[in-house]
Amino acid sequence: MAPDLKSKYSALADKGNSIEVLDYLYELYDSIPMPSVIITQDYIIDEVSQQFLDTFGYERNEVMGENFLEFISPDNKDLFLNSVKKLETFDSIFGVEFQIIKKDKSKIDVCFSARIGNKYGEDAPDIFCILEDISYRREYERSLEIKNLEMSLLLDNIEMHVWYLKDNQTYGMVNKAHADFLGHSKEYLDNRNLKDFLSKDIAETCIKSNDEVFSQKKTLQTEEWAPDTRGNKRLLKITKTPLLNSQGDVEYVVCIGSDITDMKKSEEKLKESQQRIRCLFEGSMDAIWASKLDGTIVEANQAAADMLGCDLKELIGSNINNFYVNPKDREQFRQEVEKNKSLKDYGIKLKRKDGNEIDCVFSSSIWTNSNGELLGYIGIVHDVTNIIKTNNELVDSKYLLQNIIDYLPDATFSVDNEGKVISWNKKIEEMTGIKSEDIIGKGDYEYTIPFYGERRPGLVDLILNSQKEFDIRYDNLRREGDTIEGEAKVFNSSGEIINVWAKATTLRDVSGNIIGAIESIRDITEAKLIEDDLKKVYMAIEQGPGIVVITDIEGNIEYANPKFVEVTGYTAKDVLGENLRIMKSNFLPSEFYTSLWDTISSGSTWKGEFHNRKKDGEYYWEYATISPIRNEKGEITNYIKVSEDITMKKRVKKQIDENIEYFAHLIDHIRNPLAILSGFVQVKVEEGDTKERLLRQVDRIEEIIKMLDQGWMDTEDTKRFLKKYV
Repeated sequence: MAPDLKSKYSALADKGNSIEVLDYLYELYDSIPMPSVIITQDYIIDEVSQQFLDTFGYERNEVMGENFLEFISPDNKDLFLNSVKKLETFDSIFGVEFQIIKKDKSKIDVCFSARIGNKYGEDAPDIFCILEDISYRREYERSLEIKNLEMSLLLDNIEMHVWYLKDNQTYGMVNKAHADFLGHSKEYLDNRNLKDFLSKDIAETCIKSNDEVFSQKKTLQTEEWAPDTRGNKRLLKITKTPLLNSQGDVEYVVCIGSDITDMKKSEEKLKESQQRIRCLFEGSMDAIWASKLDGTIVEANQAAADMLGCDLKELIGSNINNFYVNPKDREQFRQEVEKNKSLKDYGIKLKRKDGNEIDCVFSSSIWTNSNGELLGYIGIVHDVTNIIKTNNELVDSKYLLQNIIDYLPDATFSVDNEGKVISWNKKIEEMTGIKSEDIIGKGDYEYTIPFYGERRPGLVDLILNSQKEFDIRYDNLRREGDTIEGEAKVFNSSGEIINVWAKATTLRDVSGNIIGAIESIRDITEAKLIEDDLKKVYMAIEQGPGIVVITDIEGNIEYANPKFVEVTGYTAKDVLGENLRIMKSNFLPSEFYTSLWDTISSGSTWKGEFHNRKKDGEYYWEYATISPIRNEKGEITNYIKVSEDITMKKRVKKQIDENIEYFAHLIDHIRNPLAILSGFVQVKVEEGDTKERLLRQVDRIEEIIKMLDQGWMDTEDTKRFLKKYV
């Protein structure tokens, strides 16, 4: 019960002890635990407490009679005056915060409360003021603000997606990783309904999952599909943790997610943690613990227990020093944290319960009570063993990739977005005569000088600057997406002009951003010569007078030239893939074809005549030569048939034979009458001129008969004879 001061003062006054009353009041005033001051209506200090003098460092004679405004920070004087003015209406004011200037000119934060004295007395009432020192509170608030900022920065600088739900379909806040993934700003997503930025089916799936967490008040791990910033569906593994208020109701749900789309495809090779963060402490994928000054662990999350290879109950109460590989590291760590109040990304080696060493990164801060007394340390610890291992593997992979590029069969180089050379393989060293160490890092088209004798854009520049016009001296430039290729004539290391084929494509990082381009160059000079020869052969076959057909080893047609089309009536489309049997007339016996196949399949060339059928059913004869085609191993891969249509020749020959036979009979019939005629002329014709003329005609007929006799053995002579006389 509060003492009855009024009765006490009255009793003292009744006894005439006014001085004692005043002494008692002064003693009581000085014992007030907070700085206090009594000022007049003109703000003149009429009385101060010892707490005021001690707190602000003044002597009593330095403040008594002075204007209280002189002790208030200039920036806060208007605030003070406006607050005191309220005493005209109210008996007291509370909670006005401003700064008092100490004797050493420093400033201290105070919370000002004031009450007016006897408001209705004859004299102007004094103002009784209490100035609570709130510097510690302000420092704590600033520290808390910094810690909140650090926590926000921490959340914005982790790969995990972090957000919380105000209800089953409304976001509260999201971190940068989640906002970037969805392709929206953090500000846009704050307090945003899921249906505003997700498709209907995906939003309904999420809401259904959220309903389960809010209704059951239990942590839920789920996998949900969500579109990323490019519209691609990505699978998120999400831990949803409900945080309950004092009534046991769900205040909000903390969601921690990670994109496991790629991990699903390669989880057999790389095992990553199943969860990164379940909540800011218990659900964190990173180890979090609080330890006292002596190292005793008083609080820890499950991730910490897992990282150190022990049970959570076993971990709490144990000493963190037992998990340091080198206990001296713990002492050095303490000194750094106490010196800087907080520590980030501090590397340390820990050991698990089973003795295996792990590489870790600490982020820690001191742990104090409300009085600022140091109690211990709170640390967030990330196991980076796998990261270091992965980094080492990446270094090895980069080295391996460089080796692969170095020994590619084509001359290859790459440039970054600024056009500076970042790789130059062995083959291009041979082609240009320039070593990689002499060109790596150079730009300004340095890489084109060996090929063109001048600085000028190449294919890599065209692929990186598709909107810019370049005088590209390539033939038949072809572009498809991020790839462009073409042919050109360039110089080699000997100064000779060679034909090359080049292909360039963009290089992209994991986010799909273009970071450079790579170009491969192949010397096709020899191939060009072969190509020209092949073109000549091809044109000879295409335009030649002979029928040319190429088949596989089963006799299926792979090529037929225009002469074939002209003679048979089949188009190339009709016969490609068909067997030569489609032209078989069945005029020749099966033994004929068996012998033919035995000959060519043994590797020999077959020559002979075919009786075939055209597309319109007409039959024709051809004289053909069929030869096997071998590959580099000597294996028969195809057959080629070169033939000519001999149908007309066979008809002419038959007709000539028939004509010759006819004339042979005719001559036999002429020879006997001619002999009789010759004898008759010699006997019966007496007139000399007539006889001579008749005998001359007989001799001429004899000569013709002799020529015909000789012609039976010489077809061409017979032909000429028949042409002349028939």
